[in-house]
Amino acid sequence: MKNFQDLVQEALKNVPEVDIYQLKEKIESNKQIKLIDIREDREWVSGRIPSSFHIGRGVLEKSIFEVADSEDEIILYCASGFRSVLGSKSLNEMGFKNVFSLKGGITDWVSAGFKIEE
Repeated sequence: MKNFQDLVQEALKNVPEVDIYQLKEKIESNKQIKLIDIREDREWVSGRIPSSFHIGRGVLEKSIFEVADSEDEIILYCASGFRSVLGSKSLNEMGFKNVFSLKGGITDWVSAGFKIEE
Protein backbone atom coordinates (compact mmCIF):
# COMPACT_ATOMS: atom_id res chain seq x y z
CA MET A 1 0.00 0.00 0.00
CA LYS A 2 1.22 3.53 -0.86
CA ASN A 3 1.01 6.45 1.51
CA PHE A 4 0.75 10.18 0.76
CA GLN A 5 4.52 10.69 0.57
CA ASP A 6 4.85 7.73 -1.80
CA LEU A 7 2.30 9.32 -4.14
CA VAL A 8 4.08 12.67 -4.02
CA GLN A 9 7.51 11.14 -4.70
CA GLU A 10 6.09 9.13 -7.60
CA ALA A 11 4.41 12.24 -9.07
CA LEU A 12 7.62 14.27 -8.76
CA LYS A 13 9.23 12.01 -11.35
CA ASN A 14 7.05 13.68 -14.00
CA VAL A 15 6.00 17.01 -12.46
CA PRO A 16 8.36 19.96 -12.88
CA GLU A 17 8.71 22.39 -10.01
CA VAL A 18 9.56 26.08 -9.83
CA ASP A 19 10.94 27.67 -6.71
CA ILE A 20 9.76 30.88 -5.06
CA TYR A 21 12.52 32.95 -6.71
CA GLN A 22 11.57 31.75 -10.19
CA LEU A 23 7.92 32.50 -9.45
CA LYS A 24 8.73 35.96 -8.09
CA GLU A 25 10.69 36.75 -11.25
CA LYS A 26 7.78 35.61 -13.44
CA ILE A 27 5.35 37.79 -11.49
CA GLU A 28 7.63 40.84 -11.54
CA SER A 29 8.29 40.51 -15.27
CA ASN A 30 4.53 40.23 -15.95
CA LYS A 31 4.96 36.81 -17.54
CA GLN A 32 1.61 35.39 -18.57
CA ILE A 33 1.00 32.62 -16.05
CA LYS A 34 -2.02 31.23 -14.28
CA LEU A 35 -1.02 31.06 -10.63
CA ILE A 36 -3.51 28.88 -8.81
CA ASP A 37 -3.79 28.43 -5.05
CA ILE A 38 -5.25 24.97 -4.41
CA ARG A 39 -5.42 25.21 -0.63
CA GLU A 40 -8.65 24.96 1.35
CA ASP A 41 -10.94 28.00 1.61
CA ARG A 42 -9.87 28.67 5.20
CA GLU A 43 -6.22 28.77 4.10
CA TRP A 44 -6.96 31.07 1.15
CA VAL A 45 -8.64 33.71 3.32
CA SER A 46 -5.64 33.85 5.66
CA GLY A 47 -3.37 35.14 2.87
CA ARG A 48 -2.27 34.34 -0.66
CA ILE A 49 0.38 35.11 -3.24
CA PRO A 50 -0.59 38.23 -5.25
CA SER A 51 -2.28 37.64 -8.61
CA SER A 52 -3.33 34.09 -7.76
CA PHE A 53 -6.67 32.44 -8.43
CA HIS A 54 -8.27 30.10 -5.93
CA ILE A 55 -9.45 26.62 -6.85
CA GLY A 56 -9.53 24.18 -3.95
CA ARG A 57 -7.76 20.86 -4.55
CA GLY A 58 -11.03 18.99 -4.20
CA VAL A 59 -12.55 20.71 -7.25
CA LEU A 60 -9.41 21.40 -9.30
CA GLU A 61 -10.16 19.02 -12.15
CA LYS A 62 -13.76 20.24 -12.41
CA SER A 63 -13.05 23.98 -12.15
CA ILE A 64 -9.69 24.45 -13.90
CA PHE A 65 -11.35 25.41 -17.19
CA GLU A 66 -12.85 28.48 -15.51
CA VAL A 67 -9.39 30.10 -15.34
CA ALA A 68 -7.04 28.25 -17.72
CA ASP A 69 -6.82 26.24 -20.89
CA SER A 70 -4.49 23.45 -21.88
CA GLU A 71 -1.87 25.75 -23.46
CA ASP A 72 -1.49 28.17 -20.50
CA GLU A 73 1.52 28.10 -18.23
CA ILE A 74 0.00 27.04 -14.91
CA ILE A 75 1.72 27.13 -11.55
CA LEU A 76 -0.10 25.43 -8.69
CA TYR A 77 0.71 26.08 -5.06
CA CYS A 78 -0.44 24.89 -1.67
CA ALA A 79 0.98 25.26 1.83
CA SER A 80 4.17 23.22 1.38
CA GLY A 81 4.26 21.93 -2.19
CA PHE A 82 2.85 18.44 -1.79
CA ARG A 83 -0.80 18.85 -2.78
CA SER A 84 0.31 21.00 -5.70
CA VAL A 85 2.51 18.18 -7.01
CA LEU A 86 -0.47 15.81 -7.00
CA GLY A 87 -2.70 18.47 -8.56
CA SER A 88 -0.12 19.11 -11.29
CA LYS A 89 0.05 15.40 -12.05
CA SER A 90 -3.70 15.30 -12.40
CA LEU A 91 -3.77 18.29 -14.79
CA ASN A 92 -1.00 16.69 -16.86
CA GLU A 93 -3.13 13.56 -17.13
CA MET A 94 -6.02 15.74 -18.32
CA GLY A 95 -3.87 17.07 -21.18
CA PHE A 96 -2.54 20.33 -19.76
CA LYS A 97 0.93 20.73 -21.23
CA ASN A 98 2.68 23.40 -19.17
CA VAL A 99 1.95 22.76 -15.47
CA PHE A 100 4.35 23.35 -12.59
CA SER A 101 4.22 22.93 -8.84
CA LEU A 102 5.62 25.59 -6.51
CA LYS A 103 8.33 23.90 -4.47
CA GLY A 104 7.87 24.70 -0.78
CA GLY A 105 4.51 26.34 -1.41
CA ILE A 106 3.34 29.53 0.23
CA THR A 107 5.28 28.55 3.37
CA ASP A 108 8.60 29.18 1.57
CA TRP A 109 7.16 32.34 -0.02
CA VAL A 110 6.24 33.80 3.38
CA SER A 111 9.50 32.64 5.00
CA ALA A 112 11.44 34.59 2.36
CA GLY A 113 9.53 37.74 3.31
CA PHE A 114 7.71 38.03 -0.02
CA LYS A 115 4.42 39.93 -0.19
CA ILE A 116 1.07 38.26 0.41
CA GLU A 117 -2.46 39.57 -0.06
CA GLU A 118 -5.14 39.18 2.56
